[in-house]
Amino acid sequence: MNLPIIILTTKLALLFLIFFFLFLYIRVRLFKLKINFLNFEPSKRHKNLVELNGIIHFHTVYSDGSGKIEYIIKIAKRLKADFLISSDHNTLKPKYDGLEGYYGRLLYFAAEEINTEFGHLLAIGINDEVKRGNYFDVLSNIKKQNGVSIICHPHNWWTPWKNFKVKGYDGIEIINLDSQWRGMNPLYILLVLLTYRINPFYAMHFLSHKPKKTIKFWDSVQKHRDLKTGIASTDAHSNVKITKNFKIKMPRYEELFTVARTHILLPQKLSGHPDADKKLIAGAIKNGKCYFSYDMFGHPQGFYFEIFYDDRFYVSGDTLNMDMDKKDKNAIIYSGIKINPKRNTFIINLFQNGKRIYSSKNKDLIYEIKSAGIKNEPKPSTSSLQRSAPEPQNNISRSSFFRIEIDVYFGYKKITYLYSNNIEVYEI
Repeated sequence: MNLPIIILTTKLALLFLIFFFLFLYIRVRLFKLKINFLNFEPSKRHKNLVELNGIIHFHTVYSDGSGKIEYIIKIAKRLKADFLISSDHNTLKPKYDGLEGYYGRLLYFAAEEINTEFGHLLAIGINDEVKRGNYFDVLSNIKKQNGVSIICHPHNWWTPWKNFKVKGYDGIEIINLDSQWRGMNPLYILLVLLTYRINPFYAMHFLSHKPKKTIKFWDSVQKHRDLKTGIASTDAHSNVKITKNFKIKMPRYEELFTVARTHILLPQKLSGHPDADKKLIAGAIKNGKCYFSYDMFGHPQGFYFEIFYDDRFYVSGDTLNMDMDKKDKNAIIYSGIKINPKRNTFIINLFQNGKRIYSSKNKDLIYEIKSAGIKNEPKPSTSSLQRSAPEPQNNISRSSFFRIEIDVYFGYKKITYLYSNNIEVYEI
């Protein structure tokens, strides 16, 4: 091959690479995924509930975060959050410094992320600082304050939870954005680093993968009248440590606060009194009156999930007692969301005890629970009852736990967009 041909081939190769990288840059720069929602009209069954969206678990200059509370509150207000809960490590100093309260319509209050021998425990709704230490001592202190205890990032390889058989806690962080990026394929982590400055949305959308291992753990620990709440947490620090003295303020609070949120359902509007409203929000989280979603793709419009039985509606966190003797009365599950199916295919998936049992494509889900569909342990015979004392009711009945996941499609790309908490159906 002579020199002119070599030069021409080199120039063409360089030109191809320039156009290729320009194409990739434009594609990343313009990348956007948004769910197309229909006009929002609340479900008839949800008109009596007040829905609030909140940002939970982030760190500030009071521990290992880079932002001041006042600065972060401005961001949350701009992003239209209803409540904001910080969680600095082993301190409630933001509260002691008088920073809790309303900022316009936004309520901010401090929680605490506490070190125990099993891992980190998030305490929400407490008024007095809890000292790090033995798990059971920490848990006892939280309970004395009527607080909420949440296991933090259970499958984070950096700081995982170490005792999955322990009891007593109220909930689990199902989505924790710090764990989401640490658990990504190294190729995706590289993509995030390379594209973050070009388009933060493109970089952050890789965090929306389904945390399957944590969801499996969550499903496995549901107990009768002891439903473990699932929430989404940002775990934002905006402070990546590169060396001992060099840190980068990324990802920024602005980007992480848009990715995932927890939505709570209240029976009444907030009063405007910070202490009372703090208790209402903490109580809703504790009792599972919430769901969580990847709001970066759009604020969930019109989502509902309920079970109707014997002239009453039950929502997440409730226990429904199904009477075995009332054979003519079955429970009916209803769930829906106001997504435009012409623009985004969506599937509402119903799970029972961690297994998907039914799906509804592009329309509301309606599913009838028949008594025979919930397996029961055999009741002891009359003769056995005569020979010994009656068995506790827990031994002759069976619980089933129902929850919803919603998948949304952007062409061929699927995102598990929304997760509800559980409703228990308990046969008596």
